Formats: sequence, C-alpha cells, structure tokens
Amino acid sequence: MSAREKWSYAIGHIPFSVKDTAFANFVVFYYTQVEGLSGTLAGLAMFIALLWDAVTDPVVGSWSDNFRSRWGRRHPLLIAGGFPTAFLFLALFAPPASLGQTGMFVWFLGVSMLLRTFLTIYFIPYTAMGAELSTDYDERTVIAKARITMGWLAGMALPAVAFSLFFGTQDGVDGRLVADNYWHYGILSALVAGVTVIVCVVGTSSVIPRLATAAAGHLFSWRDPFNDVKLAFKNRNFRVSMGANLAFGMATGVYTTLSLYLGTYFWEFSAAQLAGVVVPVALATLIAFVVLNRLGQSFDKPKLLVAFSLILALNSLWFVGGRLLGLLPENGHALIYPLLLLNSAVGVFMIVGIQVVASSMAADIIDEQEIENGKRQEGTVFAAGAFVAKATTGAGALLAGVVIDLTGIKAGSLPGSVDAGVLQSLGWFTLAMTAGLALVACFFYSRLKLGREQHNALRQKLDFNQRIRDKN
Repeated sequence: MSAREKWSYAIGHIPFSVKDTAFANFVVFYYTQVEGLSGTLAGLAMFIALLWDAVTDPVVGSWSDNFRSRWGRRHPLLIAGGFPTAFLFLALFAPPASLGQTGMFVWFLGVSMLLRTFLTIYFIPYTAMGAELSTDYDERTVIAKARITMGWLAGMALPAVAFSLFFGTQDGVDGRLVADNYWHYGILSALVAGVTVIVCVVGTSSVIPRLATAAAGHLFSWRDPFNDVKLAFKNRNFRVSMGANLAFGMATGVYTTLSLYLGTYFWEFSAAQLAGVVVPVALATLIAFVVLNRLGQSFDKPKLLVAFSLILALNSLWFVGGRLLGLLPENGHALIYPLLLLNSAVGVFMIVGIQVVASSMAADIIDEQEIENGKRQEGTVFAAGAFVAKATTGAGALLAGVVIDLTGIKAGSLPGSVDAGVLQSLGWFTLAMTAGLALVACFFYSRLKLGREQHNALRQKLDFNQRIRDKN
C-alpha cells in the first residue's frame, strides 16, 4: 500500500470527525443555550437519532458487503453518502426563526437523522475498506493509527479555529451565545467535510482492483442485515468487544458533550483558553502516532486496551474530583489551566490508543469470523463499530441533556453566574459516569482472547484455504 493511498484513506476519516466535533462540542450547547431548547428534548432528539442508527448501520453494512459495481463495493457508497453529509452541516446550524419547543425539537431531530443516515452510507463502507487494505497484524494497526490520528487532528483543529474565529468575546458579548456564529461554523464544517470526501474517493480509487468483491449471483435482501448481525454475534470476541466499546463510547460521550459546560461554567475558562487546549491535545495525538506502533509490536492488543482504559478511568477522577474535594485551588489560580492541559493530554492519548487498537483488532476478529462461518463481514463488523462510535454523541448526549435540566443551568447563563450547588452536581455526574463507564470498558477488554499468536494461527489457516481455492 503506497503512502499516497494510505494517507488519502486516512483523510477520509475527517467527515466523521467533523460530525463528532459538532455534536460533542457545540450542538447541544447551541440548541439549549442559544436557541432555548430544553436540554432533555435536545438529548432525546440525539437519542432517537441513535436508535435510528441501530437500524441503518447494519442495513448499510450488509448492503455494502453485498454491493456489486464496476467501481467495487465501497466507493459508490462513499460518494452517495459523503456529499449530502457535507450539505446537512449547513442545515444543522440554521433552524428557521421563531420555532417553539416542539418545532425546534422536530427540526433538530429531522436534520440529525438525515445527517446521520448519509454519514452512515459514507462511513461504514469507508471503515470496512480499511480492513481489506492489509492482512498483516501490525500493518493493520499502522493503517488504523493513520486514520484515527488524522481524525483527531481534524477534531482538534476545528474547535480551535471555531473558538478563535467565531466564539470569542466581541464588543463585550460572549461569542458562544451568538446564533450567527454557529452558522459560520456550519459553513466551515460543510467545506471541510466535502473537500476531504473528494480527497479520499480520488486518492483511494487505485485500490479498487485489489479489494474483495461480493459473491456473484446474490441479490441483497432486507433479511441480510439481520442474518449478518446474528451471525456476527455468534463470535465471542465480537460480543465482548461490542460491550467494551459501547461502555467506552458512552464514557467519552458524556465527557465531550459536557466539556463546553465544564470549561465555561465549572472552570470558568475563556474561549481563548479553551482554544488553547488544542496544543497539548495535538501533542498527545502526535506522541500516540509515534509510540503506538512500538507498543503494538511489544504487547498484545487486548493487554493494551486494558491498560489504556484503566488509565483513562484514573485520569477522569483526579482533576474534577480534586476540585470537588477541595484539593485544588479556586478558579483563576495560575495552576488550574496547566492542570487542565495535562489532564486533557493524558486523556486524549488514552482515547486515541483505545480507538486505534480496537479498530485494528476488529479486523482480526473479521479473520476469526471467516474461519468460523466462512464469510467475511467487514461491513457488518464496522457497522457495529460505527454504531458504538455514534453512541458517543447519542446516549452520552441524552444523559448530558438530562443532567443539564436537572442541575438547572439556564439558557444564556454567563460564566460565574451559576449557583455553586449546580456546579457541584455537574461535576459529580461527570466524574461518576466517565470513570465508571471507563472501568466497565476495562473489564470487558480484559475478556478478549485474540492476541498475536492466535491471529498468526488464523492467518495460516486463511492463507491455506485461499491457496486451495486458487488451485480449484
């Protein structure tokens, strides 16, 4: 695989990062604090969209696995899903004026479902293609590392640009509370998503002849997704990884959805300070890019996942927990901001590590499934992975939306104006959910049984079977 093909593929992760960045950092804040939508209704809309993903993800995964065309199984769907996704970022931040609670809820729900549907059509074939690019245990980690690193860099750059250009204080007005600024952010999101779709499709077109093709003579049936999911769940490692990744996704979902609330109200950081978080986070991502390869060559993937998730849980405890227990100085102290940067850097390194290793291991599980049932299910397995990734912003946002209402943070509240008891509740909720769910993920990861030795044995069997088929 050439460097051009690898990095063109990696850039294709950016549209998903654009969605993640929007929903995790800005969407709930925009609809609740700027447009005045109830936090519970905002969270409910995202949760319903998540349930819709539970239907569309396996359908698209199975459809992609069985799709036949002169351009292969994946690329036509990248085009069909990628460009509408980019356009819908404009609609996300442009609800019609004078909508009431019901109207705003319907608009938010409808746009969210459409955006997620087209993103599914793009992203599931995209990730499935990644599992087909290599059969090597370590090279799969390299490919996953490039993809996820590119996604993280985009996910960090977008908020930094947004806080710097759109959401800073202007004429004494906090830019985070100005509706027009979110429209400008929507334009930026649409442009970034659209351009990176083009780069991915064009740059990876040369791999089409090398990708697997669907079996001839099979016509897609609406029963296929359910049969494929049922078949996939017969694999023990697949079931365990689904449980682990779901817990991990919800932990990060709660934290990222509430991060702007924590930064704005709990820690009272300025928009410029929040934009500055990109520096240590980018550094942590680049360090992960450098060292994950060596770690992957030294340790089996399940052991790395256990270590990363355990450290993530501990990192979730000390910073917010230190403030809640009175162990840290008050807001505005010179020590607080550096501690935020340290906490963010450690957390991001662990999250990137989990995402890279879990994605690489999913390709290994696909090999195991082929041995067990004779069918490669890249689309189905990565559809499950995409569903879990979307749970990061779906179930996490639902929980976060409910706590926003329960704690009583009012729309348009200024930093420093929220009652201390409300902020205590916000902190304890964030602490309990993020650390607790990370520990649940750690438990599930400890149950995975597919290391380097087991995978090498699987590849020997698969290569032998392929030689037999070639002779016949």
